[in-house]
Parts: sequence; C-alpha cells; structure tokens
Amino acid sequence: MTSPIADGVMAATYKLVQQAMTGQWQDVPKTLEERRVLLDQLSANATAQDQQWLNALKQAMAESDAAVAKMADASSDARAARDAFHQTPEEGIVDDMLGLIRGSR
Repeated sequence: MTSPIADGVMAATYKLVQQAMTGQWQDVPKTLEERRVLLDQLSANATAQDQQWLNALKQAMAESDAAVAKMADASSDARAARDAFHQTPEEGIVDDMLGLIRGSR
C-alpha cells in the first residue's frame, strides 16, 4: 500500500529517529502524537486487503514507541545524574577549587 498518509507515517518515524539521535527529547512527544494521528487516518481509510500490512506497521510503531521511551528514560536519568553532580562544567571546576582551598586550611 502506498499513500500520502503512509508516507507521512514513515516521514514521522524518520523525524523521530533524528530527534532521538540528536537528543531533542522535548520534541519527541509531539512527533509521536503526529505519527499516531497519521496511523489513525491510515487505519480509517484501509481496505480489508491492507489489514496485514497495517497490522505490521502498528506492531513496528509499538516497538518503536517502546524503544524511544527507553532511550528517553536513559537520557533523562543521565541528565539528572549530571545535574545532581554539577550544573555546568564551570560550576564543577569552581566546586573542585573551593574543595581544594577548604582542604588546605
């Protein structure tokens, strides 16, 4: 099956991959929603002979959503750990220097 909507689903998936690879996690929920809307439109217009293809696409999207969620969680955990330790590299250097000064007294 080929249609502008199916092409849109694939384009949204490509966009999602790019966002995940570049760490644009704030944009991911919107892209996921856009992809779901397109899939719903595709499902509404599907014929009986499109069902096998459509079911495979739905399964692939579910797996993609799960993978993106795991990556987002891992990215969030890493960012939280970094932020808990030092807000910025410069602040980390200042903290280290203050620690050395305090330790020398």
